[in-house]
Formats: sequence, structure tokens, C-alpha cells
Amino acid sequence: MDTYTEYEKIMPSEKLPDFLFHYFHLYEKIPWVKNTPEELFYQSLQFTVKKYNKHKLLLGFLDKFFLKLYFIKNFFNIRKNKKKVLFRPFKYTHLILGVKKYHHVGLLVHGRDRLVAIKNFMGYVATSDLDQYLLSYLKEKNIIYLYQLIKKIEDKLRIVKPDYIVLWNDIIAIERAIALVSKKLGIVTLEVHHGVYDEVFPMETGKIADYVLVWGQYFKDLYVQKYKRNPENIYILGYPYSQKKNHSVKKKDDHYNVCYLGQNFEFYNKELLNFKIETVRKIHEICGRLGLNFVYRPHPGDNRALMEKKMNGVAFTLPKEILEKTLAKSDILISFSSTALIEAAMKSKIALQLMNYPMKSDNWETLGGCTKSFKTTEELESYLKKIASAKNLDAFKTEFNNDYVETRRNPIDRFLEIINDIEKKKNNI
Repeated sequence: MDTYTEYEKIMPSEKLPDFLFHYFHLYEKIPWVKNTPEELFYQSLQFTVKKYNKHKLLLGFLDKFFLKLYFIKNFFNIRKNKKKVLFRPFKYTHLILGVKKYHHVGLLVHGRDRLVAIKNFMGYVATSDLDQYLLSYLKEKNIIYLYQLIKKIEDKLRIVKPDYIVLWNDIIAIERAIALVSKKLGIVTLEVHHGVYDEVFPMETGKIADYVLVWGQYFKDLYVQKYKRNPENIYILGYPYSQKKNHSVKKKDDHYNVCYLGQNFEFYNKELLNFKIETVRKIHEICGRLGLNFVYRPHPGDNRALMEKKMNGVAFTLPKEILEKTLAKSDILISFSSTALIEAAMKSKIALQLMNYPMKSDNWETLGGCTKSFKTTEELESYLKKIASAKNLDAFKTEFNNDYVETRRNPIDRFLEIINDIEKKKNNI
């Protein structure tokens, strides 16, 4: 590909580099972000490219095998009403495996996403080899590498010919490139809402995909009002994971279990590391005074060894403990703006938002997405005193707001309905 002319007809408002690296400018608008977004992304690419090159022979063998598997499964399972759907996995395994029963499902994998495919013997298309083009461009600022990236993606998609591609964002460079190529090839793209959009991280994803599948009416209204997107292109999927509600909780050995869910804001601003450490220490001390068991769940991006050293005496969740297990073991969960806190509220856990970071955040109590919100650790301690003296937690539970996040419907059934509706639109039914 010598020019970008054919793609300029699809996305005429931006040059290719500006389009693919749009999110660099997004972070420039966030006042508390101090680290340079381009530098952070460059470091991440260096790591992933180095890791991929180290295991390139083995990964190349696996990638070829599972690409053939995708073809074989499609060839011998051709049915009129089945569509070829490629998912870009994030953590939607439950949704992917559910849809797989009704359509020809494959994966667009990167890094550890291969494990999902291998474990479930699913065909996939690998994208790990694409990082090298982005890294080369950032090194040399030669647009030829971006043309090569687009051409490589186009080659991959022409081979597998999916009807739909389901992304978890359309703001990161590779995802934007996939969405752009899909528009040229007539492949319908859907973005599945993957996180909370608020004052901390403004909603910037969901601008490019043909359709956006959001958690609830609140988020649909945001897309329509802020981005002026057509409401017909925004579907309410609901929370894309199965949820089991928590039953009545009584004290275990005269203690309730409290967990603080960490976030990695220091990745964007190193000054916030000490703030997080101090917050965890304070909550640990409060729980000690009130006779509550306390544990800290680190963010995947945390330097665990450093955190354990800095917070001597604070209990941490086990290194490989999955979130589901942490939520099951905890009676009370606390965080600033972790999506896991909203998930805890969905499960009828006591979910407390501590809004003490030096940045703006939506009040989730007002939105009906958590039990209570507090500005300070002193306010939090006052509320925890009431909980510590209660025989059970029934009186502290609140009704979750399904307009904020829809939890009453099965996400698999709803996804299938959405595909059927889009098919009707395509066929003008």
C-alpha cells in the first residue's frame, strides 16, 4: 500500500497517525496525568515486541494451527443463519462461549488471549505480530510502517472473512486500525462496553465502531448526548458477565471481611503511589480498631513486592487469586473507582466508594451503583463502626440501579437479539 487514499474516503477528518494515536491527546486533557502517554505506550510496545520475538517460533506454530482450526470449523459447520463472529477478548469468556453455541465464533488474540482459545479449542487470528509496526513508527515517525500495519490487518481479515468483529475498545491503535479496515471490507464492528466512564477517565472510546453495546440506559444516554451518536446504533447489552447475588451475611468468627480494591493511577502519575499506600494503611488501621478483617487486593499493574514492603503488616490477596474469589470471600469492599466495586454492588455486597483521591470522580451512590460514597477516611470509619457492631449486613444493603447497569437479563441472550436486529437492518426488514 503506497498511499492512504482509499482510507481517507472512510475517515477523511484525520491523518492516519492522528487517527491511530488519538488517545495520546485524550490523556493530555486529564489534569492529574503527569507521565507522557506516548512514552508509556512506547515502553509497553518494547516489552510486548521483545516478549513476542523471544517465543516467535512456538507462537508462530500455534497461530498457524489455530487459524486452520478456524477454517475447518467454519467449513464443516456452514448453516444459513449462523454468522462468523470474531471476538477481541478482554474478559468476556462467558459471553464468547455462550455465543459460540449459536454462531461461528473465533478470536482476534494478542498475548495471553491465546490461552482462552487454546483452553476452549477455538480458532483464532493472531495480532501480536502487529505491534512491531507501531513500535517502528514511534521510533522513526515514518508513516510507511502504519501503511504496512493497515495492509497486514487487511490481509488477515480478507482470509477469515468475518461478518462481525467484537472489540472491547476502539481507542487503542490496533483496535482503531481493525475498525478502520473493517469499514473498508464491509465487516460490521461492535464495541462491548468494558469499564466505567466518569470524571476520572472521560468517555472517549466508542466513536468508531458501527455499534456500541453498553451496560445500561445511563451510558446509552451519554453516547447519544456527548458524541451525538444515533440512538439506533447504541444497544443496551447489560453487564456482560454472569452475576450471582449474595445472600444474607452474618459475622464469621465475630468478624466481617473487608477488602480494598487497588487501582494503578501511579502508572500515569508517580506521585499517586504514596497516596495509595497511605490510603490502604489508614483503612487497615481503621479495620484493626473496629475488629474487622482487612485485605488489600493489588491492581494487576501494581509492583507487588514494593507494595508489600511499603505496607508491612497489611494482608494481601494471594498472587493468583481471581477477582471472583476475592468478591466471594469479602463482605465489604472499598475502592475509589474500580469497576470491581460496581460488580460487588451487583452481587448485593456492601460496596463503599472512598472518593479521597485528588481528582474528580462520579458519585456512584447517587447513580445507584454502590452502597455508600465518602469523601474522607474519617467518614468511612464512622460508617464502618455501625457495620462492625451489626449482627448481619441486611440493613446496609441497597437496591442496585438497573438503569445505570442492567443486570436483570442474560447477556448471551441479549447479544444474540442484538445480532438478529442488526441483521434485519442490513436486510432492510
